[in-house]
Amino acid sequence: MKLRGFQQWSLTDVFPIECACGSPMEYLFQIQSMEKGGLERLVIGCGYSLSAHLCEKSLEHLHRTVMQ
Repeated sequence: MKLRGFQQWSLTDVFPIECACGSPMEYLFQIQSMEKGGLERLVIGCGYSLSAHLCEKSLEHLHRTVMQ
């Protein structure tokens, strides 16, 4: 699991992650499938990772997830 920092891209080219309001979204965390250290049984998609992002303008806006 990776907290803060930047999105790791593995399947697609880098693309901007924006809220529906048009503002950039803040990267929160990324969880890897079958991560060592206790999450070996967690499989996201077919072995991908999942990241979560929040709107920088308002916490009331919907979050966004990205699967890589």
